[in-house]
Amino acid sequence: MSTKALMEMDPWSFIDFPQKTKSGADVSENTALGVTAVWACIKILANSMASLPLITYKRLDKKGKERAFDHNLYDLLHLRPNPLQSSYEFRHLLSVHQNLWGAGLAEIEYKKGVPVALWPIPPWLVKPKINEKTKALFYEVKIKDGKKLLPSNNVLCFPSMMTSAFEWLSPISVHRENIGLSMAMTEFGARTFGQGTNPSGILKHPGRLKEQSEKDIREKFKEGYEGLSKSHRLMILEEGMDFVRIGLPPEDAQYLESRKFSNQDIARIYNVPLHLLQDHEKSTSWGTGIEEMNLGFVQFTMTPMLVQWEQEFQIKLFDEKDPYFCEFLIEGMLRGKQSTRFAAYAIARQWGWMSADEIRAKENMNPLPDGQGEMYLVPMNMVDAKNAGKEPIDNENIGATEEPV
Repeated sequence: MSTKALMEMDPWSFIDFPQKTKSGADVSENTALGVTAVWACIKILANSMASLPLITYKRLDKKGKERAFDHNLYDLLHLRPNPLQSSYEFRHLLSVHQNLWGAGLAEIEYKKGVPVALWPIPPWLVKPKINEKTKALFYEVKIKDGKKLLPSNNVLCFPSMMTSAFEWLSPISVHRENIGLSMAMTEFGARTFGQGTNPSGILKHPGRLKEQSEKDIREKFKEGYEGLSKSHRLMILEEGMDFVRIGLPPEDAQYLESRKFSNQDIARIYNVPLHLLQDHEKSTSWGTGIEEMNLGFVQFTMTPMLVQWEQEFQIKLFDEKDPYFCEFLIEGMLRGKQSTRFAAYAIARQWGWMSADEIRAKENMNPLPDGQGEMYLVPMNMVDAKNAGKEPIDNENIGATEEPV
């Protein structure tokens, strides 16, 4: 797909159709971003997906791998998938689409059979279909002058959740009522603070007021005490009037608690820990508790998505006969505090499965000069398990004859 073809999709032709929920809020993928918990979850997932390096490797004849800098897909995935976007921007956008509309999609542009660019496709313009004759999957994309049909092999597709081999679900549509409730509570709070008189209560007068007098008192209190900016003004009462404060009704008093529950509900939808949403009420704000939750986020939230993306790239972009593949580098997200890392490095170095240069690479440091860091160390007292309990072999005296006494 060329830049011209991308513009033919006319993503700005999208018309938002919010749906009314039981709470009264109009919810769509766009309006849902007004809920702070939804915004935070979408941004956290997109930032995490986009910030991880995506590296193309070559499998070696012997065990191991090396970076395939000379492969055409290395720069395409790691640096610039198309002339208009960096790799970060491309993956960030597709992740937002995936977690809002239910799928992130991109068309693969080929030149002489080789992928040369990846172009994002707005998911609201795409309809997956099955060819009735061949039973093959293809995508119908709405463009300015009609529609364009793309075979599935030419489209990268990262669904949030599938209900069949070609249908995906939008998290916003499925959980519309939960998100609508959060939007309704936000509006309720805004109206409460914007229109309510503070302090609130009943103004008692010892006599009966005339209509004009009542109107004058109402105007006076509205100008002097209504609104958040006037909530702490000194109240002056005349003519024997008395102010009786009234507490919030029970349903209003539970407003803040309800908002907290709503945030937890939305975090549960996206499987994002609450502390990443800046909610530390029920968790420690430092120490091993947060570290374990961060590792849980990587293991149970990010890793499944990363595997999904890696496999889609592998199937659609790489020749299955070639020894090339791509991987996200997640070591940075798994790094614990410095003392824990260094203790683990010491064990790995002592028992011989990491060299000094490999450890330095993990810490983003250059190798030691003259190959000093390539050596592997092993403990001197280690023996093969098959020789356990036997006398050690004296290699220096093998073949020597015993002298007579």
